[in-house]
Amino acid sequence: MTNSGRIELKGVGISSGVAIGHVRLFHVSPLNVGESTVIEKNIDTEVERFRDAVAKTRQQIEELGKRVGERGEDEALTEVLTMHLLLLEDKMIYDRTITLIRNERYGAEYALSCVLKEVAERYAGLPDLFRERFKDVEDICRRIMDNLRGVHTQSLEHLEEESIIVAKDLAPSDTASMRRDKVLGFATEVGGKTSHTAILARALEIPAVVGVRGISNLVSENDLAIIDSEAGFVIIHPTSDDLREYREKQDLYNVRQSRLFEQSVFEPITLDGHVIELMANIEFASEVDTVTKYGAHGVGLYRTEYLFLNRRIAPSEDEQYEDYLKVAEKLAPEPVIIRTFDLGGDKFVHPLDAVTELNPFLGCRAIRFCLENQPLFRTQLRAILRAGKSKNIQILYPLISGCSELKAANDLLESLKDDLAREGVEFNRDISVGAMIEVPSAVIQARDLASDLDFFSIGTNDLIQYTLAVDRGNEKIAHLYQPLHPAVLRMIHSIVEVGRDYGIPVDVCGEMAGDPVCAVVLMSLGIERLSMAPHVIPTIRNIIRSVHIDQLTQFGSELLRMTTVENAKQFVVEQLSRLVPDHEDLSKGFNEFPVSAGK
Repeated sequence: MTNSGRIELKGVGISSGVAIGHVRLFHVSPLNVGESTVIEKNIDTEVERFRDAVAKTRQQIEELGKRVGERGEDEALTEVLTMHLLLLEDKMIYDRTITLIRNERYGAEYALSCVLKEVAERYAGLPDLFRERFKDVEDICRRIMDNLRGVHTQSLEHLEEESIIVAKDLAPSDTASMRRDKVLGFATEVGGKTSHTAILARALEIPAVVGVRGISNLVSENDLAIIDSEAGFVIIHPTSDDLREYREKQDLYNVRQSRLFEQSVFEPITLDGHVIELMANIEFASEVDTVTKYGAHGVGLYRTEYLFLNRRIAPSEDEQYEDYLKVAEKLAPEPVIIRTFDLGGDKFVHPLDAVTELNPFLGCRAIRFCLENQPLFRTQLRAILRAGKSKNIQILYPLISGCSELKAANDLLESLKDDLAREGVEFNRDISVGAMIEVPSAVIQARDLASDLDFFSIGTNDLIQYTLAVDRGNEKIAHLYQPLHPAVLRMIHSIVEVGRDYGIPVDVCGEMAGDPVCAVVLMSLGIERLSMAPHVIPTIRNIIRSVHIDQLTQFGSELLRMTTVENAKQFVVEQLSRLVPDHEDLSKGFNEFPVSAGK
């Protein structure tokens, strides 16, 4: 459809920067196929046809991995492709498809489509992290399906012209195959911030916006488009004024990024001499170079559940040990805080083994799952203790809701220390232990918890969700997910006070830490350690070097007296505009907190 009128669409920005260029529409073949059967004498032939398609898919992924490596792309891309190779061996996909061919006499294509539907149903009831991993399963199945059909899988690897990619969705392997010199940016109708596609877009530093509803039907091949990844906007058929504005914005962004990188050598110190520690959140060991690149002082949150995703067998103690030690040694002496895995469900590691829970966020997840599955938990804790010989590793328990859970976890940890000592294995007996504060009960019992911990880490994503009874993935009530809600701010401040009384540090590792406005609010409440996505660190560092803590402390005291979200937002905008005037990143951040929102 061709439309010469200007169209502005809103989505979710998952990286940074501005892209201006002509659209290249990217289509993928459908996975739904009509029912088909084979006669009995052809069953073995059909099974072999499926096996050949899987073998060809494996070859394609291996070849893509080699080309990605030869281009010197980020290691995160290679890790995603490695996960895809493991998925090809998954019994739920491979064996189940063959079973349907043999027992139901389904054609290979139809059998595979049935398996994909079964898998989709299993993923539907899982937390966001796993639901977004379904894209990896779908990606693999699409490649197998194309090979069954003898269809060439469309690729972004061989683009001849610089383009903005528009698609209903992009599979992780599509993103991994992108050439950074040809793909200016991309926009998709679906997708989330924690998907592999989003992770890879950030690794490749490609401007991207996801969740842009209906965009595939509103653009045509070669339409001129603008992507504003930071604001989450896509403009189709921009006016001459738009082009002038965004070219200037593009130039300013490039200049600003260069300036921010130059400032990476400076410490994050406020104008009145207070040091704020900036740390990085990571999912893969391969992200260590990115942590260093952006000047982070260590890792404040290593999400180890990514080690368990897309594999049928849990990683061994030695595999985990080597992974943790690799990160710790590369970043030494800076701290590396390893969160024990935050998985959910009923006694499962692999998502396809999950028993769907009615409400997985209130179910058997995180520390509850670990304590219910002690062999897995013991293996991970032993690996962390051994890697702790580097002396810069710390342990972080997720979703602690009270003293009983903390005692159970610490008792197990102490028994494992005794086991390692008896075995003569080198480890760190004095390793620091912290707890994620992300449920109201932990806030209320913070003083009871503090005596058995070395630090607190506030997980604002879940704390907001549990405190306000809001599922931020539910579009109908997502507007109620309010970081500046007075209850949330008072909870954070109370944790800071407990930390001061007990002499233990308190950090924030949720999305609030990486938001320019929220980061200043957190500092005003007494937070002195912030952990965030690595690429956000230069921006937050720049803000820190522009503020006075003494002024922010007074601002924070007054903010805590606000009784409504609307009043809090208005106060934040007015006061920070006065305290930090004309700061570009804060000014842009104010737009994310419209005073009328959240009613």
